[in-house]
Amino acid sequence: MKRAWILLLLLASAWLLSACDSSMFQLTREETPVVQEVAPTPTPTPFYYVVKQGDTLWEISKKVGVEMDILAKVNELSDPDLLRPGDRLLISDKVTISGEPLPTPTPTPIPCRQGCSQPPAGCVVKGYRARLDGMKLYVLPGDEIYAMQRGETWFCREQDAIAAGWAHWTPQGPETP
Repeated sequence: MKRAWILLLLLASAWLLSACDSSMFQLTREETPVVQEVAPTPTPTPFYYVVKQGDTLWEISKKVGVEMDILAKVNELSDPDLLRPGDRLLISDKVTISGEPLPTPTPTPIPCRQGCSQPPAGCVVKGYRARLDGMKLYVLPGDEIYAMQRGETWFCREQDAIAAGWAHWTPQGPETP
């Protein structure tokens, strides 16, 4: 008698499961939407923007596609936070309000592209050779062995260490690009 009840219970369960929508039992993974950043279109010719109530220089710079610090220089603003409705801002990345051209920035050369034997100021990527096989590894300030490992070669940027043939150290072994 007991077996008959168990058999009946199993048959009823099987029937219920077959009647249910199988999608109820599927696990789904929520997809994260991909947000594409679109660079603003550079302004081809200078024009004026009239400041509206609530505008900030940061918001205006995003609208017109010119960096905030350049807008402050172009418009010779001593305090960029003091914009008033009705102010006219020259939107340009070439000349200032007084008609003077903006100075052309001189690119600062990046030291240690192939590695330096002494760490220059601001260069924190440490390179060292693994003792057993001579493998060229580098560590970053956030790596757990950074403070324990003495650097033999220094880089200012991680991408320079990679370009020079060095591999990033991880606890699981060298990270392959």
